[in-house]
Amino acid sequence: MEDLAIIILTLDEEANIAKAIASVAGRAKVIVVDSGSRDATLALAREGGAEVHEHAFVDYASQRNWALEQAQSRFRWAFFLDADEELTPALLGEIEAMIARADLDAAYVGLTFVVLGRELRHGGFRDASILRLMRPELARFSRGTNERVDDSKLRVGKLVNKLRHDDHKPLAEWFRKHVRYAQREARHYVDGDDRKRGLDGFSMRTKAGRTIGVRWAYNKMPLFLRPFVHFGRTVMAQSAWRDGIPGLFYASMQSLWYPLMIDLFIYEARWHDKLAREEHER
Repeated sequence: MEDLAIIILTLDEEANIAKAIASVAGRAKVIVVDSGSRDATLALAREGGAEVHEHAFVDYASQRNWALEQAQSRFRWAFFLDADEELTPALLGEIEAMIARADLDAAYVGLTFVVLGRELRHGGFRDASILRLMRPELARFSRGTNERVDDSKLRVGKLVNKLRHDDHKPLAEWFRKHVRYAQREARHYVDGDDRKRGLDGFSMRTKAGRTIGVRWAYNKMPLFLRPFVHFGRTVMAQSAWRDGIPGLFYASMQSLWYPLMIDLFIYEARWHDKLAREEHER
């Protein structure tokens, strides 16, 4: 697939990068954009045949947009693959057929989550999908921890086959990463970024718009209540418990611990802001 670039953003991904590149099976160009890895990520990427670029990280949207800018002069299509994900042969074949079509600009793809060796089939995780295939000259990401592409002006399709998400890094790394994410989310919330933006620029007829709409509604709920509502919905209404310990474990991390950490950081930030105002008024 000479018209396709598989783009992987990396930072210290030596546990995952080799299997991600190997899953492409040489059928498309792999471009790795690294933001300062201190482990063997770059060496493993080059060993796997990837084209490697180093670019300082500002935020995920900026990093993805920079990668698209590098790709758009050489490739008609780009597909974003996370380092902890793998393409299946069936998905590769479907992508090849889709990029041959002239009536599409982008496509969503679903994800299969593998946790502690078990494929999750419940808890809403099997229904997750994200815009990953796109024409690089047409798509741009908006800023934020959960960056999105406004797909309202794009001709969008949906891939039937799914990516396989199977992170081989230690669990402690997941917690370290999500503490950073939670701090950024909290700062966005305190600064009013999410609430001010609301649904501006997004149509509820698009998946991006509906996702933003759910987020907007979630942000209207009281702090410290909303994580438990989200967790209850995931475990009970969406049956995460049916995936056993791995399902409950992942639901607890993604739907309770992480949202609760965001609310704690919001509470802390407001407290510090209050102290700063009081100090300024003295």
